[in-house]
Amino acid sequence: MEDLLARVAEGDAAAFERLYRDFSGLVFHTVFAVLQDHAQTEEVAQETFLELWSTASRFKRTQGNGAGWVIMIARRRAVDRVRAAQAARERDNLIAHQAPIPTEPDPIEYVLGDAETRQIQAALAALPAEQRELLVQAYIRGVPYREIAAAMGIPVNTVKSRVRLALARLRALVPP
Repeated sequence: MEDLLARVAEGDAAAFERLYRDFSGLVFHTVFAVLQDHAQTEEVAQETFLELWSTASRFKRTQGNGAGWVIMIARRRAVDRVRAAQAARERDNLIAHQAPIPTEPDPIEYVLGDAETRQIQAALAALPAEQRELLVQAYIRGVPYREIAAAMGIPVNTVKSRVRLALARLRALVPP
């Protein structure tokens, strides 16, 4: 095994193929024992062999046997993957807890704010109820036209036409 790693360190592709053939099962099982996920295990096993190819020259016979070194690299990579996933979850949780919870403002707040909004409120009140409701749904509540159409049981193009008519009437009622 140690001679095989020495040959891999010299760039011997045939030696690397044999290393892969002899140890891929053991590397896979070692990584899977940590990750418990086949897709991630395959990725980490591949990363392990890439690391073995590029760092085989770092193996020192005096520090242990080659098989132990291969397994140590596989296990370290698997643990690193677990730690990275945990750190990402903690980061996401931290961001989620720090972010302000968006609240939808009350439509009434829009109309009570200033003179311009009072003009718009008066103009909205002057519209027929159906047109007013379409504008409230589409522009204040942000409901998509297709959802309005489904709720009203009419075609989307009809909703669009009625909204255009309501906007034109509203423009005529609110001075520029």
